[in-house]
Amino acid sequence: MTPRIPVRTNDRGYDYRHGRTSPADPTPRLERTVSELRDVTARLERIETRLPLLENTLRAVAREAGVSIGCPCDRCERSYLLIANGMMTCPTCGYQQSI
Repeated sequence: MTPRIPVRTNDRGYDYRHGRTSPADPTPRLERTVSELRDVTARLERIETRLPLLENTLRAVAREAGVSIGCPCDRCERSYLLIANGMMTCPTCGYQQSI
C-alpha cells in the first residue's frame, strides 16, 4: 500500500494542489477575488457619486440653520464640529468649546 500524501492547506483551508478553498467550493480563489474586487469597485463608484450630493445638501442645510461646519472633532473623530453662537459642538460625542 502506498502512503497518502497529506493535503497541504493554509489556515483558511486553501488547497495548494487544486487552487481552491475546499472541494465543495470549485471556484478558484483568484476568480472570486476578481469578482469581489469588481463588486467593491462598483460600490465605491456609487459612493463617490453620492458624496458630493450629500456634501452640497449638508452645506445648504447648515446655511439655512445659521450653522457653520468646522473641522473633524479632535476627541471622537466621528463627526465635523458645528459652529454656532460662538460655540463649537460635536454632534456625536457632545464635546463643546467656545470660540
